[in-house]
Amino acid sequence: MKTKMSKQLVFIDDSGDPGFKKGASSANLIMAAVFFDDTEHASLVNEAISAYRNSLGWKENHEFKFRTTSKSIKFNFLKMVNQYNFEIYAVYINKSEHSNVFRILDDRKLYNWITKELLSLMPLKNAQIKMDGKYDKRYKLRLKTYIRQEVNTASNKKVKSFDDQDSRRDNLIQLADIVAGSINRSLQTEKTDSKYYINIIKKKIVKLVKLKLDGG
Repeated sequence: MKTKMSKQLVFIDDSGDPGFKKGASSANLIMAAVFFDDTEHASLVNEAISAYRNSLGWKENHEFKFRTTSKSIKFNFLKMVNQYNFEIYAVYINKSEHSNVFRILDDRKLYNWITKELLSLMPLKNAQIKMDGKYDKRYKLRLKTYIRQEVNTASNKKVKSFDDQDSRRDNLIQLADIVAGSINRSLQTEKTDSKYYINIIKKKIVKLVKLKLDGG
């Protein structure tokens, strides 16, 4: 009798932006991953998010987004998903600490690099990775090529597939958005709700790493 193999699923989104414009770009760039070691666990969370949306009277394509969703709904969303089985991995960089490097580093290179650093934290094994598909096709193609070259090896295929998703149609990308936004808010210590969201999910966070660029 064959043993059923578990399948890793990873959902990634960011908070902040990879730009370097003084006064216009965000202070931090956060990349967060919601990691499921089994498709069944992912399905349970997906169904729970759909049920919560229905309870609010929202339409099917109404997104949960940290930036636009109310404080009380975000709070209840996180409390609801927190009972399920998943892990959180995240990395972030304070761009103001690396202004010298950013003069020669474009936003695509930064985005590629921070994605690779996030993936390196997780115990990936033939994982299916889905990422918010907000960037243009050339950008996404370059990112996929970069990940295949930098993460997978001949003897260890950590990533089986790396696809972009329309967040409006994917509850678990929306979960990654809320998680990334919660971490970003926790870095904004001047905000009165800086710890409000992250305190709900802190036990889910396996690794949260502040990155440094050489020469920063």
